[in-house]
Amino acid sequence: MSASVVTRADRDAFVARARSRATRRVARSVGSATLVIGGIFWSIFLVVTVAVPLIVRQAGGVMGGGVMTGAEYAAPWFGLSLGMIALASLVVPHVAAGGTRRSLFVGGLVAALVAGVAYGAVYGLLLLVERGVFGALGWEWAQLGSGLTGGPWAVVSAAAGAIAVAVYMLVGMAAQAAYRTFGVWQGTLLLLPGLALLVLVDHATRSGAFADAFGGLGLGPDDLPAALGLLQALVALALAAGWLWWQLRILRLRPTR
Repeated sequence: MSASVVTRADRDAFVARARSRATRRVARSVGSATLVIGGIFWSIFLVVTVAVPLIVRQAGGVMGGGVMTGAEYAAPWFGLSLGMIALASLVVPHVAAGGTRRSLFVGGLVAALVAGVAYGAVYGLLLLVERGVFGALGWEWAQLGSGLTGGPWAVVSAAAGAIAVAVYMLVGMAAQAAYRTFGVWQGTLLLLPGLALLVLVDHATRSGAFADAFGGLGLGPDDLPAALGLLQALVALALAAGWLWWQLRILRLRPTR
């Protein structure tokens, strides 16, 4: 019997297939959980968006603004929480199964981008629903909280929301990795660069809690051309991806006590 010879090309192809499977598994695990839980989150906002104006109208009142402003604030923080939870639950079995940092990073990045696009699209759609409800009730509707101007407002809002959610989710994963590597005290200190990225994306999109803080301090104009704001938000997204990659490259799993 002749022994089969495994060439370097065969080994490289096997490694590439294994990495591809690991990456898809991470993206599928994180992405599916984020989309399912996000479906519940946005379903609640859909009900509230329609129900609250009807209740107010029934009571004889008039609303000056809708409830979707709450989604603008809540959705990114929801993404950050899911990023932290997803990495916490996945990193140990991923490493135990022989997964690499690269596959964990790429899979997490893909999941964050998919979640961001999905969340942003639903957010833009619900803004249109809210405006339609206000119009049917004979009320004036104005979008609150967003300072990006120019372009189709619903598309701009959806794009800004998508980038913000993706950035927050990546920062959440990076924060979890930092805690895994450095423990509580140093890990908490490393929250500061991540926090700076959240400030940057909120300031770029002129939305969210940090945008309000900047507006109150008078740092930068309240309104910003949509193209420039979204470009700045994409820079924040690239920096958040780089921050996550660095945290995963130095990731060390500590033994449990």
